[in-house]
Parts: sequence; C-alpha cells; structure tokens
Amino acid sequence: MGIKEFFGMRKISEDIFEYDAQVITNKLDTTTSDKPNFKGEVKSNTIKFPVELGEEHPFDFAITEGLYKNFGFSTGVVDKYVDYIMGPGYWVSSDDEKALAIIETFNQDVEIDTVLRGWIKEALVKNGFLEIGGKKDEPPKGLKILDSKYMYVKRDKKGSVKGFNQYRGGFDKFAKEKIISFEPYQIAHLSFNKIGDMPYGLGIMYPAINTINNLLQNEKDLHMLMNRKANSPYHIKLGGIVGGRYLKPSAAAITKWGGDLSWLTNKHEWVTDALTEIKTVDFGNIGEKFNEVLKYDKEMLMYTFQVPSVLMGTANVNEGIAKVQMDGFERRITSFQAEIEKIVEQKIYKRVLDYNKIDAHVEFNWGRPSNAERYERIDRLANIMKTPTISMSLVKLLEVDLVKTLELDEDEYIKLSGEEDKQKEEERKREQERPQPLIPGQNAKPAPAKRPTRESLTVIEDTNKYKQIHEWLGFNYKEYVKSIESFIDEDTFELIKASTVLEATAGKLTESQVTTFKGILKNGFKKGDSINDMISKVDSKVGLKDLLKMEDGQIVKKDGKSVLVRSKETRGALLVRTEVTRTANAGAINHFKEGGVKKIRWVASAGTRTCPICASLDGNVYEIDDHPAIPVHPMCRCMVVPVSELK
Repeated sequence: MGIKEFFGMRKISEDIFEYDAQVITNKLDTTTSDKPNFKGEVKSNTIKFPVELGEEHPFDFAITEGLYKNFGFSTGVVDKYVDYIMGPGYWVSSDDEKALAIIETFNQDVEIDTVLRGWIKEALVKNGFLEIGGKKDEPPKGLKILDSKYMYVKRDKKGSVKGFNQYRGGFDKFAKEKIISFEPYQIAHLSFNKIGDMPYGLGIMYPAINTINNLLQNEKDLHMLMNRKANSPYHIKLGGIVGGRYLKPSAAAITKWGGDLSWLTNKHEWVTDALTEIKTVDFGNIGEKFNEVLKYDKEMLMYTFQVPSVLMGTANVNEGIAKVQMDGFERRITSFQAEIEKIVEQKIYKRVLDYNKIDAHVEFNWGRPSNAERYERIDRLANIMKTPTISMSLVKLLEVDLVKTLELDEDEYIKLSGEEDKQKEEERKREQERPQPLIPGQNAKPAPAKRPTRESLTVIEDTNKYKQIHEWLGFNYKEYVKSIESFIDEDTFELIKASTVLEATAGKLTESQVTTFKGILKNGFKKGDSINDMISKVDSKVGLKDLLKMEDGQIVKKDGKSVLVRSKETRGALLVRTEVTRTANAGAINHFKEGGVKKIRWVASAGTRTCPICASLDGNVYEIDDHPAIPVHPMCRCMVVPVSELK
C-alpha cells in the first residue's frame, strides 16, 4: 500500500515527487531597501492561467499534510520538533526601551506564542505562510496562518519576491475572481530546508516520503499474511486407493467439506473414514521475515527526520550515546530557531516599529533553560569563580550571569554591586596609599661592608619586629638590592612573556617589552621608587595591551568576541605589584643563603584584603629551599624573613 492508497487519494503522477532545483544565485530579499544588483537569474516553474499565479509547488502539499494527520509516526515527529522549538519559550530585548515596550504589547495583543506553534508546524509539514494584517500605512492588525496548499510565491527572473497569491479555486476550471493577492510586506514566509534558489522549502516530511511509502507497503503485506495465516490452515484429502481400486470423492462431498471448513470454530471435531486425511499446513514464522525490512525502514525514517531514537522510544542505548544524539538534535533545533527569529525580527517586528517611526532593533530570543541546565550552569559558574587566579573583571561578568541564571532581581543586584564597588574602591585607595611591607633593613643606615658571620646573627621570634636593621645585625641593604638586580637579570619572566605570536596578540609581553619592564624594576629597586612610580613608568613605557583569555593555545571567544581577562588600564598595577613581590622575595632568599641562613618565616600583610591562603601561611617557618611559591597569587603582598639561631 502506497501513501496515496493510505490516504484514499486519487492517482497522482510521480513527477510531483521531483523538483528540479537549479542553484544559480541566492534568492534576493525584497524586504531590504538596498537591493544588490545581481546578474544571475533563477529558473521559474510559473503557473500561468489567464493571470500569473506564481511558482509551482515542489510537491503536493496535501500529501505531507495527510501524512501528519493520518500517519502517527509523522505526527509524533513533527510535534516533537514543535515542542522542542517552542518549549524553552521566548523573550525580546532591545537597547531602546520604547521599542521594547511596543513589541511586548504587540506580542500580547496577537498572542504570538499560540500563532508561532501553528506557523512552525505548518512550515515543518509544508511551508509556513503567515499573514500580517493591515495595510502598509496602518498598524499591523494581528497575525493569521494561511494554508500553504493554496499559497503561491511570485518572483522576478532574478529571484526577488514580487508578492504572493492565494488561490482556492480548481485548476480544471480556473476562477480568476478567487485569487487574493498579497504584497511582500503582508506575508511572513517560513520555509525550512530550502535548496539553492527554490522559492519554497521542503520541510521535514517530504524527504521521508519514499521511506514512508515502503514502510506502509511492507506493513500492509505483513498484516495481510498474518490475517490469512494467523492460524495453521487445514489441508483435507478425500478419497484414495482401496484393494487396488481408486475411490474418487464426488464433487458434492468436496463442496460439503469446503463449506464445513468455512464455518470452522474451536468447537468443531470430525469423525472420518479411512479415505479422509486431515493435516495442518505450517507456514513457519511469517512475521519474522518482515522484521528486518521493517526495522530498516524505521531506522531510515529516524535518519531522515533526524530525531533521536531514544526520544521516540524506539531504542535502548547507553547514556553516552543518548547524550550525543540529543546534542545533535538540539543543534538542529537551534538552527530552526535561528531561521524563525530572523523572519520574526525582519518581517513582523520591523513592520511594527516602522509604523511607529522607531529606528531600533528588537531581538527575538529563545528562552528559558530547563532546571537541569540551570543547575549545571550554576555549578559551573561557581567552580570557575573559585579559581584563585581569576581576574576581578571576569568575576564581575560571571556574577551577572549567575544573577540571571538564578532569576534574581538584576536592578537590585546592580544597586548593591555599585555600593560594594564604591566601598572596595575606597579601600583600594587606602591600601594603595599604604606602603608595601618593608624589606628587611630597607630603612636602615648603611651597614658595614664586611658580611656578618653566622655567629653574629640574633634569634628572631616576633614577626612583628621585622622592620629595622636590628632584625639582622650587619645587614647590607645595598648587597641585598644587588641580589634582586641579579635575579631580575637572570630570570626569563616566563609567566608574563609571550612564547608565540598568538600569545603576544592575546596581550602577553614581547621580548622587547619584557626587557623594558625588567629595566623599570631594576631602577625602581636601585633608586627606591614607590610602587606607584613603577606603575606609572610601566604604563607609559611598556605599551601594555588588554590581556585576553587563552585555552589550548587559542584565544577564547564568546559570541564572536574575545574574552577579556584584564584591561590594559589595570595591568600595570597587577604586573608591578606581583613582580615586585616575586623578585624581592627571590632576591632576599638568595641573599639569605649567602649569609648562611637555613630557615625562613612567612609574613603575610595583615588586612581585610588578605586572602585565606596567605593568612594560613602567616608565621609558618620553612626550610629555605622547601617553601610555598611566592607570590601565592597575583597582587600578593607576602614576604619572607630569615630565621637564625646562635651557635
């Protein structure tokens, strides 16, 4: 049984299942005011009666409509698509508050969510034609779904849409008065699965027609055999040879047996003579012969419709495969949503805004994630925000995302965040005005040129006293600074230096920038510059750029834009404070070793901004070659001091 027989339809020539699509040029969008002047032409299969009706349909839309209405598998597939496209809901956004208010009111007035469901279903099955009510100089007066079986697209030879015609009359006797014409601005045409310059889309049903045809025919054959052979039929033999003589049954006897068999029930029993033989005919498992064929047809349907088999309940697969299938299906849904939102914005919203003389763009967005997706995103955001090296600018962006995901009041968050930022800025200024923790002996008078012996060192216990020259008798500050300068000269500054051109593009320092930066640090230690002096010199001489996020050797992008880690305006302070701490402590440790020191004590700069990790390290004593890396994190203010014992 074919599709036409399945629907009880008249015989239709097979050429309706073929469409000659010449790919010559992309179809021009006549909704734009600046039309590109293309040379390429399109092939038109125009229906011409007394007047030009429009482009011929690529297939009989009544067939795919009948499939949706009568073939349950197709009904389930189309409904699944509609549910997944519309399920998340929608919302609109715009930088223009007036435009946003007008569109939101329009959406409520026309009940656009209900209209969208029917329009999308029509486009999936056939083609979606949506009438936007009213004249061009009038406000749009609602939205109405039109049956695509009666809608025709009119194009010029370049492929530009000139308009649309609706014709509900018959073709055996053409009725000109039954043509209703529409201007391009009055129709929003949603066409899925276009090929080349086709005026119509193929939807998701038409590509599956041949497979459905085969499936229906095989199912019909199977059921026919099962109906006929559901029970083992009898074969009754009458007559035989007795004593060398053939005894032939009469025609009446054979007819009587045939009549008895036609009324056979489970209560029938027979007593026969020796010349009557009753046997059953075994046809085997007839249904098993069709199983593989039907299985193949159903698999081909799943491939054609591109719906996960687990979603339709036709497969039992492991969780990993199911996730892969669902991921692919959701990508396909996203592609459909992109087509829908483009037409809604350009054909419907634009007309509403043009009437109100508003030159703004309103974005149609597909909506709310599921609870499982929201929880997964919240968990992922929380883990990222725990990263010790994350920049504050990125934390701020993540906080905004988290507020939206939790569906909290964004205005209240902005208000509270502004107050918090103000407090942090005041604290930052106070902290910036405070001097860095003093390096041992930094403010001391010049020490004797002779390096002290181990016996001349005192035992130090109170970390709060590590501020003056008496902390370390005989300490030579100039020699200590030389140790820092030596470390700066020898160190390669790998953490901030670019090793590839892409890293330099992402904002890491080039070789020449690192050389300039090292010179500023050396002169700063030598001349006793303040941190702010060093920052000012770095900002003016190094030529810092914005620092961009990188993963796996590539710059990370979101929505087509590179993800910012830290702006160039704040990088100077970050680099100077971090590298001053690193080089000063590295120079100090080298200098301590030269003096015979074996142990060091960790000193954290106490304050409200001291991180939990640094606070936990404060006061700990370590072997000079076995201690945590310092700095612990960017902008770290910790330092190490010597611990010595008299002998």
